[in-house]
Amino acid sequence: ELGDGSGTVVAAQPLPEVVVRTVREVSGTTWPTLTRTNYGEWSVTMKVKLRARRLWNAVDKGTDVEEDDMSAMEAILAAVPAEYREPLGTKSSAKEAWEAIAAMRVGSDRAKKATAQLLKQEYANLKFKDGETVEDFSLRLQTLISKLKSHGVTIDEEEAVSKFLH
Repeated sequence: ELGDGSGTVVAAQPLPEVVVRTVREVSGTTWPTLTRTNYGEWSVTMKVKLRARRLWNAVDKGTDVEEDDMSAMEAILAAVPAEYREPLGTKSSAKEAWEAIAAMRVGSDRAKKATAQLLKQEYANLKFKDGETVEDFSLRLQTLISKLKSHGVTIDEEEAVSKFLH
């Protein structure tokens, strides 16, 4: 209740409801392009960019919010080669499109396990190369650990540090 200045009490009018929608820029963003050899790096970069725009949940868990799903789908389609756009664009959600890319790139479980075995062997045999700097070796080690992680093999920090110091 409010006074109107004359001593009369007047009932306050309810304020109109305000709906705020955050617009997330997708189309103007530079998205990494998926190639035959960069799936691991591409997927990590895409995840970070989608999370920054609050769209990762639409890809990771799926969503009923069509604007979020379509924004995430737009981002995915902007980051793949042209020949992928039509088959991925027919998927019913960004989550389905993401899973289709993962299936195409990582391959079947059998292929994934075989690749993981090769990567484990490469990790076990990893050594400094002649003339290699500490920074270059560290980068090579981190890249290999990332590849292993994308194939389901986790190297904990203690083991990685041990490998680096060894």
